[in-house]
Amino acid sequence: MTRILLAAAGVLLVCGTVPARLGWSSSVVISGSMSPLVEEGDVVVTAPVGGSPLREGRVIRFHDPRRPGRYVLHRIVRVAGDGRLVTKGDANRIADATPVPAETVTGVWRLRVPYLGLPVLWWIEGGYRRLVVTAPALLVPLVWLCFRSRRSDRRPS
Repeated sequence: MTRILLAAAGVLLVCGTVPARLGWSSSVVISGSMSPLVEEGDVVVTAPVGGSPLREGRVIRFHDPRRPGRYVLHRIVRVAGDGRLVTKGDANRIADATPVPAETVTGVWRLRVPYLGLPVLWWIEGGYRRLVVTAPALLVPLVWLCFRSRRSDRRPS
């Protein structure tokens, strides 16, 4: 069991640090504007724009022009003549009112991890009751497995 836990910790360490070293970052989705591609409570991983062109159809994360310090994850629906990007959430009927300057783009969508951000979303929304109920429900089986494996490791003397 110790080997399994060490291996799992090693995998988590590599998975948690390698993307960050490459400039990738993650965000918890707090709205349904990109449904069904991305749902509320999912974690989205974005990669730096780098040399890849920002063209129609790409899903990008950018600084929210209406709310400083916040990000938006939307799809590019058109590149305007001045280079600004017209974006729209897949679930929205109309495009965003404010075109986005290319320099405000912080990343290009690469990966979705479903449900991983739900505890963060619940915390933001004030759903503390869900956290109190869910955390023990997830921890109890884990603790049970640890104690069960310790008992099976013992050998009679």
